[in-house]
Amino acid sequence: MLSATSTPTGDIRSPLAHIQEARTPPASQRPQQPQMHRHGSTPGMDTLAGESRTTDARRAPEAQPVLTRADLASMQHHQQATRQSSQGLRSPQVFQRAPSVGYNVHNITRTMSSTSAKDITMHEQPRVLHAASLGAAENKEINELLAKLKENSYDYTSHIRLVELLTNGLRDHVHPPDQPGVSRDPFSYELLSELRRARHTMHAKFAIGEESWVAWITDEKTLARSTEDRLSLMELCLKSVQEEPSSSTLWRLYGDYMYWLWAAAFDVEPADWTEDDKNVGREVFSWQAMKDVWEQALPATQWHINDSHLVWDRWMEIMLRDQEARPETQKLHHLRNAFTDRLLKPHATWENTFQMYSTFISRYFNAEYEDTMMTMTKRASRCKEQFALREHHELKVERAVKDGDKNAEWEAYSAYLEWELRNKGVFSFHLINALFERATLRFSIDATIWLNYVELLMEHPDSGVEVLPVLERATRHCPWSGELWSHRLLTLEAEGRSFDEMESVKHSATETGLLDVGGLEELLKVYIAWCGFLRRKAFDARSSEDDVDIAEVGIRSALEHVKEIGEKRYGKEFQGDPAYRLERINIKFITQSGNIQSARDCWRALVPRLENSYDFWFRYYTWEMVVWSKWCTRDKDNAGQQLESPREATNLLRQALKKVTTMDWPEALIDMFINHCEQNETVHEYRYAVFEAKKARAEVATRRQREAVEAAAAYQQQAVASTEAPYEDPAGNGKRKRDYEAVGEEIAAKKSRQAEEASVEPMELEPSSSTTAQLKRDREHTTVIVKNIPSSASQTRVRQFFNGCGKINSIILVPDDNGSTQSATVEFETQEDAKFAVSRDGKALEGESVQISLGTGSTLYVTNYPPEYDEANIRKLFKEHGEVVSVRFPSLKYNTHRRFCYVTFASAQQAEAASAALNNKSLGRNLKLKAVISDPAHKQVRQGALYDGREIFIGNIEHGATDQQVQDLLSPLEGFVNVRVPRNFGGKMKGVAFAEFDTPDNAKKAVETLDAKEFLQRILRATISEPKGTKRHATTIISQPSASPEPTGETTTAATDMNGTTASSSDAAKDRRERTIALLNIPDTVNDARIRSLVEPHGTLKKIILMPEHQGAIVEFAHVADVGKASLALDGAVIDESSGRKISVGTVEEMKKMRAEKKVDRIGAGGAKKKDDKKKEGESSSTKSTSAFMQPAPRISRPGAPGAGAGRRGGKGGLGIKRATGPSASAAGKDVEMGDASAGASGAGGHVLGVEGEGEGGGWG
Repeated sequence: MLSATSTPTGDIRSPLAHIQEARTPPASQRPQQPQMHRHGSTPGMDTLAGESRTTDARRAPEAQPVLTRADLASMQHHQQATRQSSQGLRSPQVFQRAPSVGYNVHNITRTMSSTSAKDITMHEQPRVLHAASLGAAENKEINELLAKLKENSYDYTSHIRLVELLTNGLRDHVHPPDQPGVSRDPFSYELLSELRRARHTMHAKFAIGEESWVAWITDEKTLARSTEDRLSLMELCLKSVQEEPSSSTLWRLYGDYMYWLWAAAFDVEPADWTEDDKNVGREVFSWQAMKDVWEQALPATQWHINDSHLVWDRWMEIMLRDQEARPETQKLHHLRNAFTDRLLKPHATWENTFQMYSTFISRYFNAEYEDTMMTMTKRASRCKEQFALREHHELKVERAVKDGDKNAEWEAYSAYLEWELRNKGVFSFHLINALFERATLRFSIDATIWLNYVELLMEHPDSGVEVLPVLERATRHCPWSGELWSHRLLTLEAEGRSFDEMESVKHSATETGLLDVGGLEELLKVYIAWCGFLRRKAFDARSSEDDVDIAEVGIRSALEHVKEIGEKRYGKEFQGDPAYRLERINIKFITQSGNIQSARDCWRALVPRLENSYDFWFRYYTWEMVVWSKWCTRDKDNAGQQLESPREATNLLRQALKKVTTMDWPEALIDMFINHCEQNETVHEYRYAVFEAKKARAEVATRRQREAVEAAAAYQQQAVASTEAPYEDPAGNGKRKRDYEAVGEEIAAKKSRQAEEASVEPMELEPSSSTTAQLKRDREHTTVIVKNIPSSASQTRVRQFFNGCGKINSIILVPDDNGSTQSATVEFETQEDAKFAVSRDGKALEGESVQISLGTGSTLYVTNYPPEYDEANIRKLFKEHGEVVSVRFPSLKYNTHRRFCYVTFASAQQAEAASAALNNKSLGRNLKLKAVISDPAHKQVRQGALYDGREIFIGNIEHGATDQQVQDLLSPLEGFVNVRVPRNFGGKMKGVAFAEFDTPDNAKKAVETLDAKEFLQRILRATISEPKGTKRHATTIISQPSASPEPTGETTTAATDMNGTTASSSDAAKDRRERTIALLNIPDTVNDARIRSLVEPHGTLKKIILMPEHQGAIVEFAHVADVGKASLALDGAVIDESSGRKISVGTVEEMKKMRAEKKVDRIGAGGAKKKDDKKKEGESSSTKSTSAFMQPAPRISRPGAPGAGAGRRGGKGGLGIKRATGPSASAAGKDVEMGDASAGASGAGGHVLGVEGEGEGGGWG
């Protein structure tokens, strides 16, 4: 009987049910199944939900035809007898037209498994398995895993581990690690059948991923000895590319294997096959079958920039061999077209393809060689530009893959996808789609990537890529994601699929229990989509009474299931979904059914647990008004009668008014009540409502006053960390400065608070009232420390170990001194997740029992160390006191004066020992190290003259005043301590001063005395200094300008041109530019002191300006000769050993085009940005990409010819000197594929014929 909760047959539920096998006729040719109708609603309807859980046991999968020796005899009618090696083979005619050799992956319309996940199970009878190639611990773990899988056959982690252990046993059996050169027969492996069974079982329940497919196929290749084995392996290859249709590696394995089968059967390549095998193979493993596989692989991988050559190059090699062996003109032109199509698509080995094309043309079309190659070069320019724009991201991904760093790879893909979506154009969909396919292939169990991929496809419905097959793969890889299942259900509904198919998918989502991994929310997402479908179907124009009954039972069953799971997980106090989403669907369904009173009863049943929610009362009120709306208008039926007022709505609002003292938004409710009575009630009710509202407002006012007092008291207890205030002279005048000078003087105009070597960050000492919940990220309480991890375990393996404990933000692995084990710090999203993870203490990870403890108290907050210290110095300082797991520096992007770090130890005891030994330790230069246990909930308020109100600001001082004159002005004042007089780069006073007094009262008296006082014929301004914003640039002046210019060997006299510009001034500006370089790719955790220590050995410095918002720094040398030497030495130098970042040398213009560094420090975070996050700038997309991803070559400044280009700014610069122009602006959102490459090149360089052009702007901007 069909119902809302009945369970479909195994073949319907199967993830591969939608892939037709060769022996399965098309749907149009298959006999129609009799349509099933359920009877009208009966008293037993309520039991249908329970029946669904037992239906699977009573249903058998659809029988599949089995081929016998008779089939083989008909295939080999010319042979005399049936051969032992070919038993069980299929008909050659079948295989010549089978999907396994000619299947189009893009036509996959059904799910990805031919059998139900429940049809394959582990051994029913408990057995003790043992393999000599495995150790005792591994054998024991295998048996434990089998027992665990018998209890829960959907334990993903156990499946992974079991297959891993059994595979390792096979490897060690065939090639013993202690006996190099020995090779054993794989069939003698004791657990071979168990390995095969484990792989098939896992594949029936989950998608196993590319790496597991490669291992499986490789092992089966070794084991394939007969023709039937080879056919089975061929089908296994087919399944792999059906499950991972975008994998170049799997397609290459499949294609190579098909080619080998053909070559072996036709004696093209040697193989130890029997004559019987060859005879059968010549009929089964045909050239066309092999060719079809390659021709399916080409479109499936053609847009993969990184590895599509694995498929295409091999295919072309096979086709060229065939052309040489059997020349045909038609094939020749087909290959030429294939070359053309390939060269117009961006790929990493484009140059190799072009070389192959050159050889091909010269051999077969030599007369057209020059014209053909020139034409192709021009046509491929856009393709090469597309690759150049992406090369930076491709290199990051490739480097992470080679290093085996999954976190770095994830970050690289996240940044890559974000960039692609931000610069998305009309020609870039296929590249973005291929990138998502690559990302889902590498991170197949990351639901976020799948969701972003589905969003892309939904935004491009006409792209030719269907959403449903992607969702089928997504739910198979991430069966614990309720959001993916819900999208799949909604897509099925939108495409008008049958109820049976919808029900099958719903059961596949809910029956395994995997949704519990993500919490009750994931289950709710599935039920919301399912119940919404039932409700819509029940009231569709073509619906029947059965549809209404099915919806009623299905929605009720969903509510009961959620309640059951909730109480099981959270206890009897479980109150249900706070957003009451299923309940709202149920109310809507009952309302549409016409049972208004039952729907109202459902609303009333929700009141006890939602009475303090304004949203609930608003929705309830809205529903009552909708119900009342059919009586609110005058018609012929109620003519002459009083219109009925909404009594039910009025009563529920009065009921809600009683909760204004506890409701989350009582003010809105009161306004809604007054408005309702004014618009819809009688005058008597309205008059009474006014007084009710007045009383309610008074209660709310009392409540708000009480809350304000409590908040003020809490605020006074909280220690608020402030940052130092930059100051600048507001009375600036004069001509517009060059951009470079403006940057420098703007930075210099800000007040210098303390010496560079003083501590500038708040100390985490004094307690505050802030709680952990208020912290943005509380690593100290959400991190666990894991010890005794085998050195072979990767970050992915550790993450799998904690699967189910909660969301993991980051994992850091550190090798132990013994070399055989390692330790890890695992950061979770919440404290509860971290505490739950500790429950896995003592569990086995790759055969070793790990030790897990909370990381609370294991991190030190360290500050007041020398500014030039990097991670290596910090580690060296602390290594004697414990095992340093990580050192974390803050970003300087928004405050360059930050100088602190977090040092995490392997245990809290080590951290306490290090703090006791090093806190307040003198490091020289009046620096006392601060190293205390980190706790973000405890901070210390800043102290000092500025923060105590003892410092005053004095402005409008005569610029010619000396320090002594200012000192004499302030010395007579009571409580005067000292004064600081800021100066600009030229050593000239800036007209301001900062005076410090012993008490705030004396500071106030000084302000009263000095404000409006005349000093050196100017009226002073005096105020109490106040902390303001942070300092985003750091300027270090190493040496003041010399009074004597650098000797040039020539005598230069100042002359003024027609525009009034002094030639010597222009020469000085040019000299400054030639003495200045920009360092690019500087991490935002590196301060100016570290840059100085890196640069200073290569020449005398004058000034360093650190600009983290551009990932760079401006360095001015004292001599031009030092610039070239420093540029050559610094380009490619490693500035941060921990990240391996290499800096490059360029110009200030290039640095300013760089964007701030974006970091992804969470696993699974990030992703692509939304549309509304796109940049608004009108820069050329091509130029931005070039500056951001292509590092410039080192610049060597050379002194120009006397007088060249020095006449005036923006001048022509002399004969033959081309003026360099910046990149032209384009409209925001311009397609990055269509950017002007020449504009990007000219904008990035700024040098033509060896002379530095200033561009139209005439400066450094």
